[in-house]
Amino acid sequence: MSERQPPIRLLPTTGLKQDLQALHDAAVMRPHGPEDRLLRVALKQLVRIEEGAPGTHPLGYYPSYPDLSDCETTYVSTDPNAKPSHRIVWRERVPQSPGEPVTREIIALGERANGQAYYMAGQRLGRPVGFTLAELAAQREPIASASRPRRRLIGSFDTPSMNEPDRQFE
Repeated sequence: MSERQPPIRLLPTTGLKQDLQALHDAAVMRPHGPEDRLLRVALKQLVRIEEGAPGTHPLGYYPSYPDLSDCETTYVSTDPNAKPSHRIVWRERVPQSPGEPVTREIIALGERANGQAYYMAGQRLGRPVGFTLAELAAQREPIASASRPRRRLIGSFDTPSMNEPDRQFE
C-alpha cells in the first residue's frame, strides 16, 4: 500500500508573482515564442511542486552565493536537449500544528546564468552573500525596542528621523 502524502499548500511570494508577470508580459509580446513556452513550462513545474514533487536538488551554502541551504531548486527548461535555462527556488515549511498542510513557499523564478535565480532568492529573503544562516541568525538580535525613539546615525543626514518633520526647501 502506498502511504498518503500530506496536503501541500503553495505559497507564491510577491517576488514570484513579479517574475511570472514579467514572463507573461514578454509572452504576450511574442505569442508562441520562447517566453510563452517558458511560462507554460514554469506553471507546470509549479503545479508539480504543489502536488508534492521533490525539487531537482536541495541547495547548500557556497561563500559566493547567499545561503539558501533551507531551500530547494527545480529546473525549468523548454529544450530537453539543453541545460535548463531557469530555476525555481522554493522552501518547505513544516506545519505549526497537526492537520495543517505543509507549505511550499515559492521565492523566485529566475535565469540560471550567473546564478541570477539564487542571488534574487537571497535578496528576497534578506540574505547577503558570504554569511551562513547561523551567522545571520546571530546578528539579528533586537537592538532597540519599538517604544524607544529612533536615533539618527551620524552620516544619515539624507534620511529624516521619525521624530522630525520633513523639511522642504524651495
